[in-house]
Amino acid sequence: MSKKKVKQKHKVEKLGKSNDLITYCIHAFPILGSKSACKKAIKSDRLLLNGALAKSYDKIKVGDVLTLIGSKIHQAKKLDMELELVFEDDHIVVVNKPGGIAVNGNRFKTLENALVGHHSNLKDSLPRPIAVHRIDVPTTGLVLFAKTKSALIILGKAFQEKKVQKEYHAIVHGNPSEKGKIDKDIQSKMAITKYEKLQTVNSKFYQHLSLLRLIPITGRTHQLRIHLQSEGHLIVGDKQYAAAQKTILGKGLMLCSTRLKFKHPLNNKDMDIKIKMPRKFMRILDRETKISKFKRRR
Repeated sequence: MSKKKVKQKHKVEKLGKSNDLITYCIHAFPILGSKSACKKAIKSDRLLLNGALAKSYDKIKVGDVLTLIGSKIHQAKKLDMELELVFEDDHIVVVNKPGGIAVNGNRFKTLENALVGHHSNLKDSLPRPIAVHRIDVPTTGLVLFAKTKSALIILGKAFQEKKVQKEYHAIVHGNPSEKGKIDKDIQSKMAITKYEKLQTVNSKFYQHLSLLRLIPITGRTHQLRIHLQSEGHLIVGDKQYAAAQKTILGKGLMLCSTRLKFKHPLNNKDMDIKIKMPRKFMRILDRETKISKFKRRR
């Protein structure tokens, strides 16, 4: 017996700064949750624009009608995994993501599945918390999720308008300048990263390792990793971008999302959520310092 197909319709009442179909669909159909999910809906012929099959390059205008076709949505299977919830209320939840797990996507081991059951009791509650943004699988740190449709729409717009401030800490190879700005396009799109050096230590095997505070102004995929590698300061443990460069392996990627600043989607309160960087960051710096000092004494 086939599953009953359901249709969700949405009429475009007003546009923001972008009339891009995929960008708009995240807010029109919060259950999709991401651009990749919107693209999959288009590819599988489940998204219509004014009754015709939508294309990923389509632009929308006020008055257009979007239709999402799909099987009835069931509660996702819960991933049994212990998570550190840094903040939670009826509208949002912020998680300290461990390395090695995806935020969402077409797999079982994701943060979204680990958060099944943390739904809101409000009228516009989502079936499960949906990520408002993503960080790479090997990256650790803060990820913001929406628990209600209204929160997802408001926060999605805030990210789109660059009203959410993100901060990372990383250990990199080399000895960068005290402060800097990397302004290099990624896949022909503008990408800007600001950084501040917090500490540099001598290293027996790698000459120098440095602790940086990073502020991405834009949010391109792998932006911090690509930008730092392009400046000769590969993030420690980054096997994907290391090429022939030797780095410390077995300790994970030394990149952590440590701070999120944004307006609460419903009460407009200033939210400033911070965590400490993982202890292993300082342990590696201390270890390299001791090894280097021992080498000089011999």
